[in-house]
Parts: sequence; structure tokens; C-alpha cells
Amino acid sequence: MKNIAILGRPNVGKSTLFNRFAGRRKSIVDPTAGVTRDISIAKTYIDDIAFNVFDTGGLLDMSEDVLNEKVREKALKTATDEAHLLLFVVDAHQTHPDDRHFINTIRKLNKPIILVINKIDSDSHNNLINEFYSLGIKDIVAISAEHNNGIDDLREKILEVFERIGIDLEAEREATQENNKEDNVVVNDEEFFEEDDFDEEYDEDYNEDASKESKKQYRLDEYIAKKKIINIAIVGKPNAGKSTLLNTLIGKDRSIVSNIAGTTRDSIDETFNFKGDDICLVDTAGIRKKKNVNTDVEYYSVNRAIKAIEASDVCILMLDVFEGLTDQDKTIANLIIERRKGIIIAANKWDIREKGTTWNDYESYMKSAFPVLNYAFYARVCATRKNDAEKLLSLAIRVAKTRLQRFETHALTETMVRATREYSISAGGNPFKIFYVTQTGVNPPAFAVFCNHPHKLNSHYKRYLENRFREMFDFRGTPIILNFRKRGKKYDN
Repeated sequence: MKNIAILGRPNVGKSTLFNRFAGRRKSIVDPTAGVTRDISIAKTYIDDIAFNVFDTGGLLDMSEDVLNEKVREKALKTATDEAHLLLFVVDAHQTHPDDRHFINTIRKLNKPIILVINKIDSDSHNNLINEFYSLGIKDIVAISAEHNNGIDDLREKILEVFERIGIDLEAEREATQENNKEDNVVVNDEEFFEEDDFDEEYDEDYNEDASKESKKQYRLDEYIAKKKIINIAIVGKPNAGKSTLLNTLIGKDRSIVSNIAGTTRDSIDETFNFKGDDICLVDTAGIRKKKNVNTDVEYYSVNRAIKAIEASDVCILMLDVFEGLTDQDKTIANLIIERRKGIIIAANKWDIREKGTTWNDYESYMKSAFPVLNYAFYARVCATRKNDAEKLLSLAIRVAKTRLQRFETHALTETMVRATREYSISAGGNPFKIFYVTQTGVNPPAFAVFCNHPHKLNSHYKRYLENRFREMFDFRGTPIILNFRKRGKKYDN
């Protein structure tokens, strides 16, 4: 599959164009310069041929800003190492010396370049195109990425350039069709969501009412359960080591790592195979308290992090071992709990912890500080060490597979009946009795427990049964749903 990189100065419309190709709002679009920092990747189809499209950070000339330098270096490295075709985007209304500077820079890569003149929003703007002929690029396309004008012309130009440099388009088309047959992919390169993806308000703690755990969520869970790819989201506060973990696992600098809080803005995903399992790993923006979120960009970043949690099978909650479990860490953990996702709590920077701190003491402290997550896996890691990172990923995969397990009714019933015999109570004046247990769903595992007096069970006894159930079937790392029902009545997931 051929790769196309979108390059250009900040605010020329690269991310808007990228979203057109992606068919959805994958990159954050905002008037603030320098919003895009990391590399976003999406698959697009042109004339039934699949291409990878890379959205890069804005190119700024030499600057004393370390973060800007990292963004520029990553963009140019992507163009150098991965791209087969470069789309250099300029703003039709703003010529700038940096355009010429970076055009000359990427010319040295000896790769085909298409000059994309963006923001040609009306016929009256066509005269602006003449300003850019002096850049010396043969292949020029005028577009309005925001209004979807000229995008088809750009697609045709991309095919024309690839064919000119000797790419066998028919072979690429056949390879795409073969891959899509294997993956059951439906091709639609025209789909683009115009709706705002970020219209949902979040409250002080980013909590939603428990009643929203509805049919919509279960439909999402069922959809995820059918997917072959295991979705893992790396979440946590800013500067907890999320981007470092992603880079270590994939073996390259996919996300920019900086000690500046809020460096990661978009959710950066990477799909790869790990020991036979297909993984989609998502690095999310750090989630801060609402009162500390002071820009629209960060608001969108936080919402995308929350959406990444919702789309995941398992979340890795990264903690800074020196900070312990903060209130904000608990808030993020609650986001995961409410959405019933698998969870692993990773204590990062364990290699440089304070002397005298043992893992048993730390784990005990964590469980006492937040007992609601006693079922979670706890792991000590150094995000820069590949061995630690891979052990953490293996643990996440284990939890994801646990969430997909199915069990026979007789085994479930036998386990639950045994638990009631070991610790019995009375309900409604009679001994509590379980008739049978059946599994009603996966991801998360859900069970219907048919008994004589379901509405008279206290929360303490329900927790006891859940813990015994979890222990017997090794449901560590994932929430489970036990719906107590009276025999003969319908049950819900």
C-alpha cells in the first residue's frame, strides 16, 4: 500500500484535508496554530485503491521552541522514511517565505510533490493561484478542503502522478480488493461526517449518570466483541508516560514525547501484530480536571480521550509512581469503570522509585486507596524499557481475551451454587436459593442469575458472589455484570 504525506505550514488546512480523506473527523481542526503535533494515519480509497494518508504537524522555520522543532523533525522524517507521495498544502490567501523554504527542503527527497492550494472557496479566488507558480511545482491542484471543492480533482491528480512514476495501479487495485475480501471491508471514500463530534458536555469530573449505560452502550460492546482487532487505550494524566509507552511498543517515535504538559492532543492510534494478535493501540491526550482545561483544543482533546476509552476493550491507566493515586487518577479510573472496560493500572517510573518502596507495599496502598478497583491488574513498569512495555501489553491482551470468554450454563450454575453453600443467607424469610446461571453477553462478561428473591439481596452479599465468581473464572482485570432475576422473568444484559 502506498503512503501519502500531507505537509505544510500551520493553519493551511492540512488536518481538514486529512479528515476529508479519512471520511471522519480524526484530526482536531482548530484556528489555533500548531494544533496538530503527532502523526495521524488513516486509510483512504481512490478509485478502489487503498492508500495510507499521514497528517503531519505544521512546519515552522528554525525556532528556539523545542516542541516546534520536534514537530518539524517528525513531519520531515515521515516524509523521508514513509511517504511515496507528498501533498504540500498552502493557504491561497497567504503567501509565506517558509513555503518556498520547505518546498526546497522536500525537493531534496526526490519524491513526487503535488502542490495543493487550499481555501479556494469561490471563483473569485482563482486569481490567487498565480501567486504560487513561482514555487516551481509542476503538479498543482486548487481545492477548498472545508467545502469539499476540488477534492475529486486532487484524487485524480494523485492517481495520475503515481501512474507517471511507474506504479501499477491495476495491481494496487487487485491487492486492495484481495485484502478487503479477507477483512470484509466495505469501501466508501465519499463518507464524511459534517456533524460536530464534540457537542457533548462533560461535567466537573467527566462523569455521566449511570442511567446512560443503556442499549447504545451494549450495542457498542457487541460491535467491539465481533471485531478481530483488540483495542487498547493508554490513558492518564498529562506527563504520565503514555506516549513513551506507545513509542516503546511500536519501536519508533510515533508520538512526540516532551515534559511539556499537553503535548499530545489528538488520539494517536497504531495498528500492529503482537505475537499473533492484531492490536490497535491508542495514545490519548492527558485528561485534566475541567477547571484546568482552558482552551477549545484541549476540550476536544479530552473528549477524544474519553471516546477512545468508550471504543476500547482494555484501558492501561498510566500513573506516575512518585505521585501515587491522585484524585484525578480516580476520576479517570471511574470513567473506565462506568464504561465497563478492562483495566490495568501501570505504575510508571518504577525503576527510579524512592528507595525502600516494595511492590507489595505499593500495591497494598493502591488497593486501600481505591478499593473499588481491587479486581484490576497492577503492573510496575518503566515505559522506556521494551521488556516492561511488552509484558504490560501481554497483560492487556490477556484481559481483552478474558472479556470474550463464554461458559456453559452448568459450569456457571455449579460455581454459584457452591458459593451460596459456603456462605448462605436468608432472603424473604427463606434460604436464598439459586436455580441456574446463564451467560448473556461478552465484552464485558454478563450473566443472568435466576434465584428466588433477587430484590431482597443486600449489596454485601452481591459483592461476595461477584468476587467468588470472579475468582473461579479468572475475571481479573475486567468488570463483570451479574443481573439477579426471578425465575421465569425476562432478563437484560
